[in-house]
Amino acid sequence: MSLTAEQLAADVAEVLFLEPAELDHRLDLREQGMDSVRTMELVDRWRRAGVPGISYIALAEDRRLERWIEVVRELQPGADPAATDLRIRTCIATVSLGGALTDKLDAVAAAGFDAVELLDADLADSGLSAAEVAARCADLGVTIDHYQPFRRAEGVSAAEFDRVLDRFRGELDVMAGLGTTSILVVSNTDDDADPDRDRSAAQLRTLAETAAERGMTVTYEALAWGTRIGRFAEAWDVVRRADHPGLSVTVDTFHLISRGEGADALDGIPAEKIGLAQVADAPMLSTGLEQTDLKQWSRNHRCLPGEGEFDLHTPLRALLATGYRGPLSLEIFNPELRAQPPREVAARGAAALTGLMDDLAAVAEPV
Repeated sequence: MSLTAEQLAADVAEVLFLEPAELDHRLDLREQGMDSVRTMELVDRWRRAGVPGISYIALAEDRRLERWIEVVRELQPGADPAATDLRIRTCIATVSLGGALTDKLDAVAAAGFDAVELLDADLADSGLSAAEVAARCADLGVTIDHYQPFRRAEGVSAAEFDRVLDRFRGELDVMAGLGTTSILVVSNTDDDADPDRDRSAAQLRTLAETAAERGMTVTYEALAWGTRIGRFAEAWDVVRRADHPGLSVTVDTFHLISRGEGADALDGIPAEKIGLAQVADAPMLSTGLEQTDLKQWSRNHRCLPGEGEFDLHTPLRALLATGYRGPLSLEIFNPELRAQPPREVAARGAAALTGLMDDLAAVAEPV
């Protein structure tokens, strides 16, 4: 039997020790007493009630009850796709554009993107507070979906990890000011990274637990030049071992393709464990490069979809086949693009991403 909006509201009210009539469907549930423990209680309850695809991450993206009702409706078996909004959100990393952060945000909004991934250096260089950036994004109608990157987070000694946690809590404070709830953690690229994956998994789990205390989530990305974790399959293995509902893996088309991984790397991964999908094209140089060459390839030669030689359609079709309905985000490291007017690049990026999404939708339509 399908869960109704009334039943969902009653379940939420019960864990908050409220009456359903006392709930404000448009107010962030954290302001009404919701926390990570109660959220996971609801996830378990709704899974047992017949919504296997529901997850902590799906609920953490938007904590208004009206949105939770929509999410459950979309994920219920037998849901009518025509009756639900499954439109993929479009996003762009601020590192993809040149200029001041305010110019970048204006360009993103003018191009019609739904959201940004905010680079920590862009915020630091802007001279604006996190709250000021959040207010500007709100005025522009753009959300901050992810804050990134957090480096040297795993594969470190126990003594250093105490300092990692201190840094991490500081970043969570920044995120609270920005009004965003997801942080992108990248694999360790230093020579002294510990090869013990169980250690990395335990450290990522601790970060996820720390974030969950603030109602936030962590998504983990394997950088192609990562010392011990440089492939998507390796990142997924660590996330799987960590086994925390607030920890997911990031799919980045550049890192996937540059390391020679195919769409089958996504086989069997639950949609709720994929926190972000980053899209970039590039010229096909080689898939057997050394770490330093992989980094230079990524940092200088990424380009907009359709302007390179990567097959983006195959891995993205596999991604959507998992049921992933999070954002598709352009992350284009390219000094030539950053030297161009941000509005022009953002407009080209939006057109390229929309065209790519249209291609994927056309392939998915029955004939």
